[in-house]
Amino acid sequence: MSAASYESNVELAAIAERIRAASRIAVTTHVKPDGDAIGSTLALARAIEHLGKHAAVWYIGSLMEVFDSVIEPTAVHLVAETRLPPDDFDLVLITDTGAKSQLRELTPWLERHCDHAAIIDHHIQGDADLAAMRIVRPEEAAASQIVADLIALLGVPMSRPIAEPLYLGIATDTGWFRFSNTTSRTLRLAANLIDAGVDHADLYRRIEQTDPLGRLRLLARALASLEIVAGGRAAILTLRRGDYEASEASPDDTHGFSDLPLSVASIEVSCVIAETKHGHVKLSLRSKPGPNAVDVNQVARLFGGGGHARASGAKIEHPLDEVRPGVVEALSRV
Repeated sequence: MSAASYESNVELAAIAERIRAASRIAVTTHVKPDGDAIGSTLALARAIEHLGKHAAVWYIGSLMEVFDSVIEPTAVHLVAETRLPPDDFDLVLITDTGAKSQLRELTPWLERHCDHAAIIDHHIQGDADLAAMRIVRPEEAAASQIVADLIALLGVPMSRPIAEPLYLGIATDTGWFRFSNTTSRTLRLAANLIDAGVDHADLYRRIEQTDPLGRLRLLARALASLEIVAGGRAAILTLRRGDYEASEASPDDTHGFSDLPLSVASIEVSCVIAETKHGHVKLSLRSKPGPNAVDVNQVARLFGGGGHARASGAKIEHPLDEVRPGVVEALSRV
């Protein structure tokens, strides 16, 4: 990734002007979208539709069922090998990522539309040549915070159908306002979104309290694998394909597991090493804030990944048993 030049090159008002001038707009985000990806794309698409323009949301990979109640009634499209967006869009908006590695299935299509594409992101790393226009704000808790500013510039009123996905984005990316990226700005925005009609308790129940029983069984197996390294400062949870089968769970059910070991006072950084269905590995890294905070983005970059200083990840196309020793060594040096 071209991290050195991955920074804003336009003002947010310039993207607002491009939206006003466009008639057909595609909105997309990273593979297997999380709460911020879902929230930022949906809110943006609904705001664009409010302006009387056509907005089409395109997602890569599977969608977690837990987001269905937020997505409805917006129609979304799924990218497949034989199904890509048409070429008649006059503007493409990419939220919550600017990395080709997270947009692999769409990258050839995006490269053809680079001159009329814009990135709206809050990650440290990305590929600057993916879009002609970029808003990159790593200081923001979520891409949804930036999208909220863009919607305000567009003059679109903050109705509940727009407010709820924005709230989803900032709530999930801040761990429901527990993480160190939660700022006074984040909380003021959350309050405004509640004033616009968001039911915080109901949304939390729909997103965080509807897990299948298999996820709890999978968590038990993950915790049983716990290993403490780096002189007690780091924790590793390991999941293999057999764990999913035995738990009747899926790799998507591991969300949030990497946060749990951080409840231990001595542990500063946590890592989940999860085997994918293809036999490769997904790393999820988290760290605590503070004077001795570990920059897990730097750890993830050792394995071709990245993200944020307190939360990062990587996907590695090698067997788990080959990857794990390198992860242990990397964490032992933090």
